[in-house]
Amino acid sequence: MKRLLTRLNKNLLLKVAGYNSIHVGIRIVIGLFMTQIISRFVGAAGMAVMGNLRDFTQGVCRFAVLGLDNGLVKNAAELKGSRDRLKKTFNTAWCLSLVASILIGAFCAVYASWLDDTLIASEVSYDGVFRILGISLPFHAVFIILSSLMQGNEWYRRFITLNICASLALFAVSAYLIYNYNLLGALYGMVVVPFIQSLLAIGFWLKQDHQESLRLTQIFNIDFDALIAKPLLKYSIMALASAVMLPAAYIFIRKQVMLEVSDEAAGWWEAVSRISNYYMMFVTSLIGLYVLPSLSKDSSIRNYRSTITHFYKNILPIVILGLVSIFLCKELIIQLLFTAEFSGAVPLFKWQLAGDLIKIVTTVMAFRFIAQNQLKKYLIAEIASVGFFVIISYLIIPIYQEEGVVIAYFLNYVFYVLVLISLLRKELFSKISIE
Repeated sequence: MKRLLTRLNKNLLLKVAGYNSIHVGIRIVIGLFMTQIISRFVGAAGMAVMGNLRDFTQGVCRFAVLGLDNGLVKNAAELKGSRDRLKKTFNTAWCLSLVASILIGAFCAVYASWLDDTLIASEVSYDGVFRILGISLPFHAVFIILSSLMQGNEWYRRFITLNICASLALFAVSAYLIYNYNLLGALYGMVVVPFIQSLLAIGFWLKQDHQESLRLTQIFNIDFDALIAKPLLKYSIMALASAVMLPAAYIFIRKQVMLEVSDEAAGWWEAVSRISNYYMMFVTSLIGLYVLPSLSKDSSIRNYRSTITHFYKNILPIVILGLVSIFLCKELIIQLLFTAEFSGAVPLFKWQLAGDLIKIVTTVMAFRFIAQNQLKKYLIAEIASVGFFVIISYLIIPIYQEEGVVIAYFLNYVFYVLVLISLLRKELFSKISIE
């Protein structure tokens, strides 16, 4: 036991994974309770509606910060020793985010009725949900900027503690709203997230030692620098391409399932996707905490190979064990988390889990594009992947019905890994001596 603890203390990745697993464990427990509440008070059809709003909200929130979060993490990691440059970078990012969030928020408020008809299409009006979403977007920008600074500075404990507190607060608010207002409460619970996250982030920042980093007044200062904005906006193009394509693709595919199969089948896919999100957040958050700062500080091919190999050796065995356990317990998971209405979700697990495993491998590989600001390669990979997913889903959902969507999900990531191998062949296979 002592030897294991010594190894954990020396291995930064395992130490971060240990902290992160506490957060993920809490979120999973919260998610399990929330899933039960949603399935009981909202139902399969309502869960599909929530999926549409979730995809739209994620896309809008990315636009509100112009997708700068990964770029800000990279800059925070690189500029630790240069306080003035760090301040100017985050001031510029705040100016960009503030303008974008106000404009997009105004769009959501003005076109709330149209968004309601397009995304929810219910006899009951939910346009107020989109107006609240519009108001919340500047608060989302505040949270992203502060959390990016924490990640870039490698303040793992603070960042994870902040997210634990946010998860608990959001659960309490969402559970209350769903219990009292059913689907309406569930939708409002999704759009009040930025208010809660930003208030907690500000509270955490006010309590820390400001000799380590910038004060709030230094971060959220209106001081725009066009020379700094130009490289930052490359990250915007990367993130916004995903923010447009991915939600649009998922909404299109979900509607395809509704048309070709049923609304309930779309809810089954949403249920499996929710379970997938619970364990995927452990890996994706760990990649953001460990892989991106590591690749940002050292751009060499040697470090790239070392970082991804270290990640695969230490994390993939844990992931595979977890995925196998979920597959073996899939019927029990559905019984515990959902009502009998969701029994049709059981056959979807095998393809979803297989796709998620490949997704983890590819996500780590693809962070090279973000760390090195390789816009062209990133866009090629994203457009190819999303386009393939939409086309293959359209072709096989009519044949394989509800299973078709998860088969398409798996095939898409097989295709994506081939695309990445082609784009990263130098980084993956060339001799180190070329550097």
